[in-house]
Amino acid sequence: MVLLKTLPKVAVSVEVRSMPYSVEYSAQHFSCNICTSEELSLNAPKFVFSSNKGVSTFNLPPMSGPEMSALSLFFSTSASFPCAVVFDHIPGFQITATVIDGCDVALLFHADHELIHFMGLEGSANLLNVTLGTSQLDVLAEQVLASAANCH
Repeated sequence: MVLLKTLPKVAVSVEVRSMPYSVEYSAQHFSCNICTSEELSLNAPKFVFSSNKGVSTFNLPPMSGPEMSALSLFFSTSASFPCAVVFDHIPGFQITATVIDGCDVALLFHADHELIHFMGLEGSANLLNVTLGTSQLDVLAEQVLASAANCH
């Protein structure tokens, strides 16, 4: 005996691209020529990444305006390189960007564990791997550049 099953006609589905991570950016302002007598503007960037796996935080140490501008440039251009690009302007901290496809970039945030402990940033991850879309990177670059300015 042979049993034949027929399936109803199945429509071809279209894959909907979802953002695996959302990112929230903030910066703690330390000094600038408006609020202190220091000529150097210092801001400490903080990234909060959320996904269905949970929430992770990555802190960078206080950075000068030119360093913040370089970080902004890194985020805005990292999707245009065919190989991995590394931001390592701050000793003990490194961000590596690798293009996954035309729309997504894998970012690996790495910090020296002892340096994180020394700075008192116990809630900060020292190794974090996230995937962001190019539009998210562009927004992030604008936020970093805006926070590099003097007091708001």
